[in-house]
Amino acid sequence: MGIPVESASIAEQLFAAYNDHQLDIVSQHYADDASHEDVAHGRPKIGAAAIADGLRKFLGWFPDAAWEVTSRIVGQGDEVAVAYTLTGTLKTQMGPVTPRGQRISLRGIQVLKITNGKIQRSEDYWDATTFHKQLNFNTQEERS
Repeated sequence: MGIPVESASIAEQLFAAYNDHQLDIVSQHYADDASHEDVAHGRPKIGAAAIADGLRKFLGWFPDAAWEVTSRIVGQGDEVAVAYTLTGTLKTQMGPVTPRGQRISLRGIQVLKITNGKIQRSEDYWDATTFHKQLNFNTQEERS
């Protein structure tokens, strides 16, 4: 049994919208009362608008952010897991972190629960320690 075609299509469209930085399309894929949690932070966002606003904030920090989908994983019913590698360059102040051209490259998995053609819940799993280490380097030479 494979991923339901509709669920697979929604996952593909979501990641295409991420890569095109189309926040309105991202928002349209979520149910009005949906939730999204970056598990590493533990602060869920509730509602399609709040989810899109969180992505807007992230893209402000990393305007060249790109998600390379490396695989989709079959789940139960309307659940889809998407493995990805996220890359980007910090361009604006992010809390206490000053932008100095820091590049990130993070592997992650986003698990989507789709109900009636809309994402009801998304959980994003990635390594916060790797993220913070990458942000603490100033230049390519320091990473070497």
